[in-house]
Amino acid sequence: MADQWLYRDGDLILGPVPAQTIIDKLYAGELAPGSDVQAMGSGRFAKLAEVPDFKVHVAKAEAKKRVDAHAEAHHAEVKSKRNRAITIGASVIVVLGVIVGVMGNYLAKHSFDGKSAEELAWGDITIDAPTISKAQRSDGEELVDYQGSGRKTPVGTTGSKSPAGAKSPDTGKPKMGAADSDGMQMAEIDEGGINRVVADNKAKLIGCIKSVAKPGVFMKIPIEFAIAEQGRVSRVWVDNVDLKNDGVFNECLLKELQKWPFQAKHSGNSVNLSFNVGKKG
Repeated sequence: MADQWLYRDGDLILGPVPAQTIIDKLYAGELAPGSDVQAMGSGRFAKLAEVPDFKVHVAKAEAKKRVDAHAEAHHAEVKSKRNRAITIGASVIVVLGVIVGVMGNYLAKHSFDGKSAEELAWGDITIDAPTISKAQRSDGEELVDYQGSGRKTPVGTTGSKSPAGAKSPDTGKPKMGAADSDGMQMAEIDEGGINRVVADNKAKLIGCIKSVAKPGVFMKIPIEFAIAEQGRVSRVWVDNVDLKNDGVFNECLLKELQKWPFQAKHSGNSVNLSFNVGKKG
């Protein structure tokens, strides 16, 4: 094999270079089997694949080219499959997220026994059915305390007198269409409409009730609230001797109650709700 070689690169004749340089360029793809090369002093160019000294290297370079092409194609296929798997996985995660969100929202509002998830989360807190009547309390009226027996006992029975004009807590619910103490005819109460609002929103008060609950202690917490002009709750009374003067608790109840969507026709009525916290021993 000649020591020095010339080779063509386009219109240029380059060299002289050692034979190993020609071989290296062949494997690197810079020269092809059809490239023109010339041994120094031979006076003529020949195709690289036709030069006996380079034929073996041409065959090896072609085999390497095929292997490299196959490896590149395999790598591209693997990358494509991985990208598809990532895309599918991301789509599944999004779909699962939507399903979990929908189910979570549903469970937050429903349960299999008719209670909301919030009510179930505080299984020791139950809410008695509400009672509705025409509003009768005055702002200064004494509250009715619930003793351990669960019976209503007027605060006045402990020796204090009820304020003038205060109505007895045992007066009971006025009858539909009956005349009040001033002889005024009372309009019928929209019990159905008020009950629907209470049923849809009563569990929202559980957060306030939870804040005053005492572990292992049974408490009965009756509350009464008045629906004023345009259906907005204006006052709330807590008929529990330990909680009726708790400003934070009362403010929590009122803040939640004022969000309830009563209608203007519900104005002038009051609602009694009683919460039972814990279990009787």
